[in-house]
Amino acid sequence: MTQHIGLLMTSNEVDCIKEVMDEHIKYFDKILVLDGSSDGTEKIIRSYPQVKYFLKDRDIIDKLPNRKFEDGARHFLLSKAQEMYGYGGWITLLHGDEIFHNNPVEMAERADKQGADKINWYAMNFFLHSSDKERNLEAIKSVQERVTWYCPGFLEIRSFRNKKGVHYDIGQFHRVLPEGLGWKIYKQFPIYKHYPYRSVKQMLAKKRLNERSGFSITWRNVADGDHCFVDILPNYKVARKFDGSFHEFELEEQGSLLRRWLRAHHYVPCKIGPFSI
Repeated sequence: MTQHIGLLMTSNEVDCIKEVMDEHIKYFDKILVLDGSSDGTEKIIRSYPQVKYFLKDRDIIDKLPNRKFEDGARHFLLSKAQEMYGYGGWITLLHGDEIFHNNPVEMAERADKQGADKINWYAMNFFLHSSDKERNLEAIKSVQERVTWYCPGFLEIRSFRNKKGVHYDIGQFHRVLPEGLGWKIYKQFPIYKHYPYRSVKQMLAKKRLNERSGFSITWRNVADGDHCFVDILPNYKVARKFDGSFHEFELEEQGSLLRRWLRAHHYVPCKIGPFSI
């Protein structure tokens, strides 16, 4: 049986981490975690038997360039996964505020049959819309039911073949893709749902925490409750309310690679670069 390993990097997601972990364990029975939390996230994550390895930020900070966490810190999870489980199968990168829309294990198995080395995923970035101001958001426990507006279209490689030579440069940033992968990409782009902005309380609290820790980046323009609600996220062109389908982004509706390339530029400004290859 092909093994599928999840590498989770997270910080201060206590308000949603149980819902996220309940989704992650549907697909992964081996999850390795790098956590920078100080808000109770750690206790919840450690309660799951699927978590086979848990590393705190303070345990590796002396090994990092400038003592700052960037994408290259995943090196400590990837190398540990290879030490514990060897090579072969697939690695999928997990975050504490993301939920898969498509099954990552099924996607990896499809990619395996194609001989692909990596899988590009569409990120649907959910946020608090201006129309949410009158809703009692704090009373809605599920983040997926509470936050219903999103901006579509950004792409990032989140799944890759676990083979010898694949590694992270500890100092790399703004790039989740490790070194040493082959060039072939799976022909379709599955979807994950990203929930960085979940409530006024969460957004303001995380801004304060992240300004002190430097572990991750939050929306820096948030100054007070009113600034948490917008009509569209910065750097995006289109916002939609989720109705159960992502329409033209769904696997069966995606069409040709050229069509997807043109579509991505329709939703995301060219300066961001919608494709990660």
